[in-house]
Amino acid sequence: MKILNIAHRGYSGKFDENTMLAFKKAIEYNADGIEADVQLSKDGVPIILHDETLDRTTNGHGFVKDYTLDELKIFRTKSVPEIQLLKNDSLQEMAHLKLNMTTERNYEEGKQVGSYKVGKYTMEEVEYFQNRGGEEIPTLRELLELVADSDLKVLNLELKNSVIEYKGLEKKVLSMIDEYNLRDKVIISSFNHTSLVKVRKLENNKKITLGALTETILVNVPKYLKAISVDCYHPHFSSILNEEYIKEIKDAGIKVNPYTVNSLVDMKKVIMVGVDSIITNEVELLNTLL
Repeated sequence: MKILNIAHRGYSGKFDENTMLAFKKAIEYNADGIEADVQLSKDGVPIILHDETLDRTTNGHGFVKDYTLDELKIFRTKSVPEIQLLKNDSLQEMAHLKLNMTTERNYEEGKQVGSYKVGKYTMEEVEYFQNRGGEEIPTLRELLELVADSDLKVLNLELKNSVIEYKGLEKKVLSMIDEYNLRDKVIISSFNHTSLVKVRKLENNKKITLGALTETILVNVPKYLKAISVDCYHPHFSSILNEEYIKEIKDAGIKVNPYTVNSLVDMKKVIMVGVDSIITNEVELLNTLL
């Protein structure tokens, strides 16, 4: 079976995480799936953002739960330091490139045939950064519309309800997934395993795939996941490098989808122990390896 390349918060190794740009670029760069984080706005709308607060990845401040959707849409994302550094390098290289091109026509022709790469980005991507001051916070609906019109194999929605209890989150997410007829593509995951149990109880006839997130090494994983009716194990990658440990899990028919595997060395390690999917920021690097 092919190991699936799941873009963590979209293609977040090169673009602002959990944005429509990062999700579209994951598709463009041939990821098999997308992982994204779901919370609720003050007025109960499912939105996509990782942190419970706005401060790290946007120009806003405070808790997501304290803002309505209209208020959240005013904010714009800011690149985390490693992404901003990549962007800055490419913007500088673009300026140098334009200065040293013999004519503007040569520049435009080079861009059209795709013969120029500017740092880690294409010319079109760098020009986009020049003309854009960050991205909007997307809604779950926007993401589902994108996925419904794509050939993606997997959409992993992580419910961000381990710190803040978002009442009704499970029901709203499940209902919206059904609006777009995407149960067959979606994995709902959470560090809050009681939330996964709630999702299972909300189901009617058609089962949705669930994934239990964990940061540590659990004992008797097959027995535990069977008890809570969960199909997939989503561990931190460093916790499943023991071959006997992962064999017990895989032999029980459980899919193992570790996060967040970003280096070539670590990718090779998890491939060797036989994972089903790899959740990564580095979509192109993993595709090259696979």
